[in-house]
Amino acid sequence: AYPRLHALGRAVRDGLADLVRASGLPAQVIGETTVFDIVFTDQPITDYRSMLTADGALMKAFNAECLRRGVVKGTQKLYVSLAHTDEDVVRALEVFEAALRSLPRNVEGRRRETPPRATSTP
Repeated sequence: AYPRLHALGRAVRDGLADLVRASGLPAQVIGETTVFDIVFTDQPITDYRSMLTADGALMKAFNAECLRRGVVKGTQKLYVSLAHTDEDVVRALEVFEAALRSLPRNVEGRRRETPPRATSTP
């Protein structure tokens, strides 16, 4: 069961990552084969602080476009299960591609900057 689960997840995760790269949007796919997400930022995601650079409005728009097209994507993360079929993978990737195409391309300057590090005072 686990090899099949990871194969399905890898197909969706890696397929989404390919679509993101082709889209030209400031985004990346992070996570493992069975639980992952798209993050709309051009900054490397390495920790919680770097997650704060993500464009929440773009994520919300992507999620809404997926739902409008029949794919339910939670507000955080995509989960793959053994209930998913190869056809589900193909359909999800089609929807992700259409959702990415529908997003505005003029997102330059919308990315939130990483908040300044807190400093302690004596």
